[in-house]
Amino acid sequence: MESIAERKRAVQVGLIVLASAAALAALWLAREIVLLAFLGVLIGVVFSFPVGWLSRVMSRGMALLLVLVGLVGAAVGIAALAAPTLEKEIDQLRESAPRAIQKAQGWVRRVQSATGGSQDKGGGTAQKAPEVAAKVGEKAVPAVVAVVSGVTSIILVIVLGAFLVYQPEVYRRGVRLMVPREHEAVFDEAWRRTSQGLRKWVGGIVVSMTLMGTLTAVALSLVGIEEWLLLGVLTFLGTFVPYVGAVASAVPGLLAGLAQSPRHFALAGAVYVGVHLVEGYLVEPLVMKRAVEIRPALMLVGQGVFGAVFGLMGIVVATPMLVCAQVLIQYLWIERRLGKERFGD
Repeated sequence: MESIAERKRAVQVGLIVLASAAALAALWLAREIVLLAFLGVLIGVVFSFPVGWLSRVMSRGMALLLVLVGLVGAAVGIAALAAPTLEKEIDQLRESAPRAIQKAQGWVRRVQSATGGSQDKGGGTAQKAPEVAAKVGEKAVPAVVAVVSGVTSIILVIVLGAFLVYQPEVYRRGVRLMVPREHEAVFDEAWRRTSQGLRKWVGGIVVSMTLMGTLTAVALSLVGIEEWLLLGVLTFLGTFVPYVGAVASAVPGLLAGLAQSPRHFALAGAVYVGVHLVEGYLVEPLVMKRAVEIRPALMLVGQGVFGAVFGLMGIVVATPMLVCAQVLIQYLWIERRLGKERFGD
């Protein structure tokens, strides 16, 4: 009898291992869909703020419809007002980037000349700069395909977020049905804490993105950078991805300043440094103080891991995923398993 019981246990363990491996393989194959679904959850969290406020005076469906109509109207209005300026600034930045690269290469050649280095490499590279700029046009068709794919993904994410915010309890109960009855209370608390952590983080990051984008645009316009509106939009988007987004959004601004003059390059650099000092010492302590705190080293490691596994999209969603993971580890492992109240106890 004992041998039969052991065989049954071995079979059960084997089936669990196979099922886990199959689930991980399916998750890997569908990783892009999983990331889009998570972005849909984030959009649903964003929608939940205005929908929650409006649903106090009207039905939830009407509130969601009003929010979606307002979102489309705002997008159309902003596009109508800002599109001509943005289009002009994009053209200016595309034309000025090769000039900025050539200026930087000229500085390198002068430094090499002053230090006794070879100037041939710098000259060869400078001659290649126009060729590199010309190759941009050859990638127009792939760029159009990427834009169409991106727009389609954005629409899918918005639709998914709308469905989630319209009937959140339906989806929560659906997931809860797969949880054993004795663990339902733990699931409810974990769901509540994760939802609360995401809401706090999303609310804080939206405010931070708006402040940083606006501050950057205003500061760049004051120092005379011509593409200030486009660069403000890039900073707004880049703030969503801590550290990596800040660097990525600053590079076009520095190139735009360098294309105008060394003075504008220095002023643009000062603007970005000043703006991120304001973010670190004023915006984050005031806006993000109630959100889940993630240590900088952990965030950078998480971005590296998610980027290596999932690509660019992984870097984008790394921080909110780390928020969810930290909340769950705090509750399920540290509090329930170890009996501690918080990290470091």
